[in-house]
Amino acid sequence: MDNKRKKRKKIIEVSLKLFVERGFHGTPTSMIAKESGVATGTLFNYFKTKDILINEVYKDIELEQQNYFFKNLDEEKNSKKKLKKIWENSIIWRINNPYKRRFGRYFSDSSFISDDTKIEIYKHYKPLSDIFTKIIEKKGIKNSNELMLILNFIGACIFTGEYFYIMKEPYNEKISNESFEKFCKGIGLKDED
Repeated sequence: MDNKRKKRKKIIEVSLKLFVERGFHGTPTSMIAKESGVATGTLFNYFKTKDILINEVYKDIELEQQNYFFKNLDEEKNSKKKLKKIWENSIIWRINNPYKRRFGRYFSDSSFISDDTKIEIYKHYKPLSDIFTKIIEKKGIKNSNELMLILNFIGACIFTGEYFYIMKEPYNEKISNESFEKFCKGIGLKDED
């Protein structure tokens, strides 16, 4: 990794930590620069404004998360198994990345994250969208809103992961699977789908 990418990565990591601990307004760019080991002017060479910086932190986290969610997806043969793989990957990623999870929880619905950033990130959920499109077509589900199914799935993943966080328990496949099966039952998804 070249020096420029190392500095950018360091700024993103420090910003993530400070935004989670101190909030957006409680984190001056001078503090980010100092803790990143760069001059304030150098920080602005990488990110023109603090608003751009927080959006870049958000994008980096979301893209890392999505890459993890969809990892090894091609190994699975049907829609239910693909969803199960995404489900498990999602929960495990959240358990293993508490600061990133907290950042997402604090800022994903905030006015600090631009609509353009949210639209850009949503495009990367295409593998999930494709799975739900296939389920809707195969099951002949009428008047179904694909986005609503996706959001319900993501919400169920998030809250299952929150269970392990709140209870301070390590990942438990049995508990995770119970929640996953309830989601599948709710949309009529069977093992062969």
